[in-house]
Order: sequence, then structure tokens, then C-alpha cells
Amino acid sequence: MLHKILPALALAAFMAPQVGMAKDLKIGFVNAAELIQQSPQAKEATERLKKEFEPRQQELMGKGEQLLAEQEKFQKDAPLMSAEQRQRKERELVNLQRELKLQDTALKEDFTIRRNEEMAKVQDKLRETIQTIGKREGFDLILYEGVSYASERVDITDLVIKNLK
Repeated sequence: MLHKILPALALAAFMAPQVGMAKDLKIGFVNAAELIQQSPQAKEATERLKKEFEPRQQELMGKGEQLLAEQEKFQKDAPLMSAEQRQRKERELVNLQRELKLQDTALKEDFTIRRNEEMAKVQDKLRETIQTIGKREGFDLILYEGVSYASERVDITDLVIKNLK
């Protein structure tokens, strides 16, 4: 019977100091989605991207509208064209459509690359701010990403946002 009690006593003796230490821990949690949505740095990055890519987007939309207008005109004029003219115009329209699609793909790829660059800078700033707050406020642990649940008592998101401004 003693051999059954000894492991339980050893475990209790081992856990007792750790339970006492846990009371002194200061833990914080930062809501990553809310932080990114409300941080001035993320908003500035979004504005920079908008200014950088909006002209290309507008140009592409204009070309798309122009292509649609040419396709509609072709539909109307096709019965009056010779077979050779129709074929030449169809090839021209297909080539324009292909070029437009390539430009759209290039724009999306460029935007994704730039967005990732900007968000990496924002993430670095957020991490740096969280670490500064952790040291200054005496936190033992601040959870930022990959958290399933955290109570409002440990949520310091507003404090981080305030420090980012």
C-alpha cells in the first residue's frame, strides 16, 4: 500500500512549489486580429498600398471596359464584315483579352508581394511594441498569436494599441 501512496506524495511535493509560483506570474494576451485592424501602422500600410496600386487598377479597369466596348461593336459589325475581317478582328480581341488577363495576374502578384512586405514591417513593429510593454510592465508571458482562448482579465490589446499611437 505504501508503494501506491509514495508516487502521489512525490508528485504533490513536486507540484506544491510550482503552484505557489504560478500565483506570481503576470500573463497578458494580445488579440492579433484586433491589433492589426486597429493599429495605425497597419492602416498606414493599407493606404500606401492603395496609393501605389490604385492607378494600375484604374488603368486595367479602363482597358477592360474598352475591350468590352470593342467586343460589343464587333458583335454589331460582324454581319457586315468579310470572313477575313471577322477572323482578324476575333484574333485581335482574343489577343487583347489575353493581354488584359496577363496584366491582371501581374497586378495581383505585385500587390501580394508588396502587401506581404508591408505586413512584415507592421508585424515587426507590433512584436517590438509588445516586447517593450512586456519588459516595462513586468509581464512574465504575453501571448500574441495562436491563442484559442484568453479572458478579458489578461487582454492587453488596448494597451498595445495605445502604445502604437
